[in-house]
Amino acid sequence: MLDALGRVLSKEFPNPERIGCPSRDLLKALAARQLSLTEAEPWMDHFAQCTPCFRDYSELRRLVERRQKLSYLGIAALVIMACGVLWVWHAHRQGVITAHNYIVADMRNRLTLRGDQGPGNGPLVFQRGFDDVSFYLPEGSKASNYDVAIFHEEPTEPLVSTMGAATMENDKTIIKVTLDLSRIARGDYLVGIRLPGTDWSYYPVVLK
Repeated sequence: MLDALGRVLSKEFPNPERIGCPSRDLLKALAARQLSLTEAEPWMDHFAQCTPCFRDYSELRRLVERRQKLSYLGIAALVIMACGVLWVWHAHRQGVITAHNYIVADMRNRLTLRGDQGPGNGPLVFQRGFDDVSFYLPEGSKASNYDVAIFHEEPTEPLVSTMGAATMENDKTIIKVTLDLSRIARGDYLVGIRLPGTDWSYYPVVLK
């Protein structure tokens, strides 16, 4: 019924002289609903009897609604973007640490953990972030490629793993690797070192 009424109003009431028609600015104010109901009511009666004004008002109203939709979409996009930024900031603050740390881990006098051989002689301490670690391997270790990984207390799949080449420096066998510990929570872990294809040697490590 509304569609039919609109079709009638858009054709059946010509007013070529534009007698009694509102100004363009007033039409815009009416379309934007910037007037009170009392102020707008007389003009609604006029639109019901003036096809040109009805058409102009209808077109202006469509433009207003289109701008409102675009505005709502823009606000929604800004809200989504802000939520994304907050999430990234929160993750960065709470879960991801970007600090770069330089650590020397002297393994020469540490006991390895194999089965029930005991707790070793105190854990290593690593910092959350990106750790450049120089491992001083036990005496007798050969210069070769080594796997290095971080595990949960119970060895499973490594949380972080890499490979480094051990070299001889001043009678020490040293592996230099970078461990990405930026997304691992604080707590107790194991660092594992092995020659590829051999069993892991585990050492307790505390991540702070």
